[in-house]
Amino acid sequence: MINFAHRGASGDYPENTLLAFKEGIKAGANGLELDVHKTKDGKLVVIHDEDVERTFQARGLVKDLTLDELRALTCRKQLFKDSKECRVPTLEEVLELVKKHPVTLNIELKTDVIPYNRIEEDVIRLIKAYQVQDQILISSFNPKSIKRCKEIAPYIKTGFLYHKPIDQVIQYAKSLQADAIHPDLKLVSEALIKEAHENQLEVNIYTVNSPIYMRKLIAAGADGIFTDYPALLNEIMEEEM
Repeated sequence: MINFAHRGASGDYPENTLLAFKEGIKAGANGLELDVHKTKDGKLVVIHDEDVERTFQARGLVKDLTLDELRALTCRKQLFKDSKECRVPTLEEVLELVKKHPVTLNIELKTDVIPYNRIEEDVIRLIKAYQVQDQILISSFNPKSIKRCKEIAPYIKTGFLYHKPIDQVIQYAKSLQADAIHPDLKLVSEALIKEAHENQLEVNIYTVNSPIYMRKLIAAGADGIFTDYPALLNEIMEEEM
């Protein structure tokens, strides 16, 4: 099973930063999860929200700021505000890190609110440039992005994210040619996992921070768990698996 450090080891470190990703790997995660947006000058950056205000000491949309402007922002968590590893990273920086470690990287394309032009092409171009195709899983809440990625690079794995019930979600995911479904924890059951596996789909669940649910999902045969606390999940995996 893959222990995905959700936005890095984000329970203890500033999310979606190089520090959080490095600490996630140190904590025993064999997977990392991050979110990608596009800047005003067309660069791919790692940050969750469309607006920078929640995580950095500034206001503004990522799409309206240049890479240099984003890189100048200070982390909102006071303990880490002076850390150079707690600025907005580029996707290239994270790919450089991932290339050095045997981990799976889940890249979530944030195209469900803002439809960034050609972001799928740009992300896949970088994946190819760093030769990490076998380490990558691309996910999105936007089904069009999943389909587009499969059109460009059918050999790169994809996962369909969803947070509300969807009728016949297994068949819908297969129609997108997705390799996995990524349901919210509240939508998961042992029966869903079984049905997905019968249809050659993996099931990776988000966001799981409770030890009780971690153990239940391991027992149910989940393929991956996204957690803010990868060290905790790693301990439980060692006990249960």
